[in-house]
Amino acid sequence: MNQSTIIPANAYILIGGNSRRFGSPKWKAKVNGSRMIEHAWNICSNFKNRFIVGKSNPNEIEYSFIRDTIDIQSPINGLYSAIQETDSEWNFMLSCDLPLMSTEVINKIWTFGKHSADSIVPMVYNQPQPISAFYNKQIKFKIIHQIKSGELSMQSMLRSINTHYLNMNEYKKEFSNMNTKEDYKRIIQEENK
Repeated sequence: MNQSTIIPANAYILIGGNSRRFGSPKWKAKVNGSRMIEHAWNICSNFKNRFIVGKSNPNEIEYSFIRDTIDIQSPINGLYSAIQETDSEWNFMLSCDLPLMSTEVINKIWTFGKHSADSIVPMVYNQPQPISAFYNKQIKFKIIHQIKSGELSMQSMLRSINTHYLNMNEYKKEFSNMNTKEDYKRIIQEENK
């Protein structure tokens, strides 16, 4: 699949809520001169449609926005909001705090994933990466059940559906996320080497 081939799915970029551990909205942080939200938006340019999902619509962005529909602090909230709104069978969830993620890696996840599954989730050294993964809209009621039962863990949800885990060990760097300012500094230093 070349970089310009359209993936027949919607992309949902999760900007989250409070960013308590980071100390400020992560989507505003800059890496290589671009804000994280712009980087995520740009690497998802080969999707049918793209949306930003979060607690509140930042005034500084002009991208299509979907507000989280329930008040919980968990990535499952963004997935739920996206699946409620989608018109696409397949939906890609991408956290905005993955500054090294690339279109190439996203294309590989889609190309090598089993589309008969409910989800296609990259695995990096036995660690599932549920917020850089594809989800089929048929899991909508599973998500609702998880939330109603108070089980907000993405890992728990993945265990309750037919998940195809895709080995992505060779792309460990691309899955580096920045939960804290220290993570951010480390990533900036690695990029400047």
